[in-house]
Amino acid sequence: MRAFALAVAPGDAEICCGGTLARVTAAKGAAAICTLSSGNSRGSNQTPREFAEAHKSEAQTAADTLGAELIWLGHSDFGVTNDSVTRMLLADQLREFRPDAVLAPASVNTIHDLRDAWRLAVDAAHIAATPSARTDHDPLPSVPAVFAYEPRWFEGFEPDTYVDVSNTIETKRAAIAQFTTLARWYMSRSGTDISQASDTVSAYRGLQAGVDFAEAFASRPTVGSRATSRVLP
Repeated sequence: MRAFALAVAPGDAEICCGGTLARVTAAKGAAAICTLSSGNSRGSNQTPREFAEAHKSEAQTAADTLGAELIWLGHSDFGVTNDSVTRMLLADQLREFRPDAVLAPASVNTIHDLRDAWRLAVDAAHIAATPSARTDHDPLPSVPAVFAYEPRWFEGFEPDTYVDVSNTIETKRAAIAQFTTLARWYMSRSGTDISQASDTVSAYRGLQAGVDFAEAFASRPTVGSRATSRVLP
């Protein structure tokens, strides 16, 4: 299968659904991480440009660890919105990658870029399958299935689909470990260890699913044309 994960900020997809992406690539499928913003506000004692460059380098290494392609859109932090230009740009990225499943952060938080990213993913998926919407690549034959993933560790997410990531948890941990700049920022800002937080959430979802580690998704309301079959691994 081909899985396309949309991330608002560097590290989001790796932390929240990295185990699922690793499962896809381990099974000889293809995965992509499309990161919208550059992380240029996440750090201290450097310029925003330097933060962005550090995050991009770490994101590339993390994507390589998962066996995924990195698509870096480079928006400034706090600049992610569901606007027409970004929708068309994302729709063209979807047409180029041609995913079976799109994974996007659930809209369960008041932070505007996280809130808007889910709607952006849904709208772009529909545009990508609309022949009259002209981009550089051919339209998709149908709207891909779009799943909401658990955004970091915010409250309010209600999943209905689980992916067993017990066999890929070490790969996920290795990918998250690449984000040293992000890890320092989280620790200085809130005392959060992102590796430990990710493990805790994966273990909790695994407890719900009856496995060691799992990642959780929501498929309702159903988006895409695969409602009668299992899409995720």
